[in-house]
Order: sequence, then structure tokens, then C-alpha cells
Amino acid sequence: MGNEAIAGDAQRKKLTGKLSLLFLMAMIGLTFFSNTINNFTLPRVQTARPTNGALIKEIFGEGTVEVKSTREEYADTNLRVKEVMVEQGDRVGKGQPIIILDVNELKSNYQDEQARYRQLQLSLAGAREEQAQKQRDYDNLKYLFDNEAETAVNLQNAEKNLADAKRNCEDMQLNLEIQARKVDTLAQQLANNGVYTAPVDGMITELNFAEGSMTNNSLPLFKLADLRQGFRLIVPIDNDLVDYVKSGDTVSVNILSLGDKKTEGKIDKIVENSQHNGDEKDLWIDVSLEGLTGGEKGEIYLSKKTKPYATLVPNSAVYDDSSGSYIFVLESRKGPLGTENYLQKVEVNVEDSDNEKSALTDMVMGEVVMQSNKPVEDGDRVLKEAAN
Repeated sequence: MGNEAIAGDAQRKKLTGKLSLLFLMAMIGLTFFSNTINNFTLPRVQTARPTNGALIKEIFGEGTVEVKSTREEYADTNLRVKEVMVEQGDRVGKGQPIIILDVNELKSNYQDEQARYRQLQLSLAGAREEQAQKQRDYDNLKYLFDNEAETAVNLQNAEKNLADAKRNCEDMQLNLEIQARKVDTLAQQLANNGVYTAPVDGMITELNFAEGSMTNNSLPLFKLADLRQGFRLIVPIDNDLVDYVKSGDTVSVNILSLGDKKTEGKIDKIVENSQHNGDEKDLWIDVSLEGLTGGEKGEIYLSKKTKPYATLVPNSAVYDDSSGSYIFVLESRKGPLGTENYLQKVEVNVEDSDNEKSALTDMVMGEVVMQSNKPVEDGDRVLKEAAN
């Protein structure tokens, strides 16, 4: 009976041990299973370590090609257009007739003004003879007055007559000079017989008067692009990018209007943008490419390195709210089943950025979160994934 009791007690202890082991294994299994389920619900993040170095400023822009030098030809007086010899866009050679004006009326005016000039010459000659006579009259009266043979009144009258004659000669001389300039101007206008030619080889970019219309000396008869002087591409850029470019920089140029022809250009100068003064500036870029005539659309690309920075993080790692910018730093802690990762919110100041990275004024220790599959907050436990 005693042996049976001892055997029963041993059996119970053995059963209790097995049950305890099973319970412990079940608890471990449940804990692991619970942790595994929890891992599926945790935010999954990808991280990166801060680096140092320079940012890359990439400058893109679109603009229009212009001819560097354009000639304008004006008519000095309003005349009727007799014939237009070219069309806008035509290439012309130096001396080639562009437009012919009707100068028949101008020729008649020229003849009339020449006749008036000759009349003034004759009138001036007569006035000078009269002045000489008045001078002789005055001299005679002065002699007689000095010898008490003439009155002071008569001498004063002679002096006044002489002064009037001198003034008349001076007026006629001025009128003659004015008339001479009129004749010279008309002669110059008639020198080409109304035919206006190209001053240089180039291309007609503007014709302002049609055949039969009257010219207006406030507008040029035509504009001629001097193709020998080359072309420039004018591209507006934001003011905050101007510090990264300078005259002499080489840029990649793509002329869209010529089937995406590619070439290189050099920045000639940087000027204020007339339409967005204060917000944008224009890059004047010298370009040379076969087929350019002006008016083509083009685009540029230029990359420049900034100064070195001590802390660079991916742009995706920087968040913004009403208080400013911040990042999430990954913080590792020991847990019951190994290392667990939590997020720490750190406020930062972004000094500069490019298309990929942001430069921080603060030193950052540890990995920063650059991507998450769901929204996260300070103190959240997360699951770290390897970056793609």
C-alpha cells in the first residue's frame, strides 16, 4: 500500500512537470506568436545614415533664341510704298533691294527748295549791298557831325539804319543756312532714288509697310537680323538660383524647334527679367548651331556643386509642421525577444537643399527615417526594413 502511494505521488509530479513544461512552451509560443502578429501591424520604415558633402544644384530652364544684332532702316519722311521686294523670313545679301518708295513728290519738293535757296542767296547779296551803303552813309554823316556840319539827330538815324541793315543780313544768313540743310536732307533722301537696300547680309525679321501704304517715320521700314553676329538663348531663372551661375559657365542646350538638336552654350551675361523684376533674372546664353534664324524654343541644363555641409539627409526624411522642420531618428532598445526600434522626433533647421538631399545645421547621430508605409509619430515602435 505504501509503495502504491509513493508510485502515485511520483506519477502526479511527473504529470505536473509535463503540464508545467507544456504551459511554459505554450506561453512562449503565444508570446512569439503575439509578437509576430504585432510585427505585421507595426509601421515599416526604411532608414539612412546622415552623410556629409556638397549639394548638387540642377538648373533647368526654357527660353527663346534671339539674334544678337538687328538692323533697322527708317525713312526720314512719310512716302508711299511703291514696291516691296522681299518677304518676312527671307535671307538677303548686302546691297539687295528691300523696299522702294515713291519719291516723285520728293523730287518736286527738292527742286522747289533748291529754287528757294537760290532766292535767299540773291536776297542776301542785296542785303549786303544795302548794308555797305548804310555804312557809307553813316561814315559821311559822322564826318560832318564831327566838323559841326550835321545834326546829332541825323547821325542817330544813320546809326539806326546801319544797325537794321546788319540785323537784316544776319537774319538772311540764318535763313540761308536753314534752307541749305533742307536741300541737303532732301538730296540725301533722293540719293538712293527711294530704293532701300540691306546694309549687311542677314534675314528679314520685320516688314511694317505693304505696297501702296504710306510710311511712318516712327516705325522702321524693315528689320534685318545680322546673322553674322550670332545668336543668344534668353532663359529666365528664379533669383534663388542666380548665386550658382556666372558669366562664362557652359550649359547644355537643346533646341526644341529644330528636332531636339543639342549643343553647348556659354553664359554671356545675367540681367534683370523685365516682366518679373526682383523675382527672376535672364541668362543670356551664346549659342551656335546650324539652322538657327531666331525665334526657336530651347531648353538648358546646368549642374553646380554647393559648399560642403556636415549633415545631409534625404529630402524624404524631413517633415514640416506649424512649428518648423523635424526628422525621426531610429532608437534601438532591448526587449524580451530581442532589439526593438522606436522613433524619436528631432527638430532641425534646413539650411539648403537640392532635388535629393537637405543640408541640416544640426548634427544628427543615428539613422533617420526616410520612408514609412504609414503615418508615424514620436515614440512609435516601428519595424526596420532594408532600403531598396
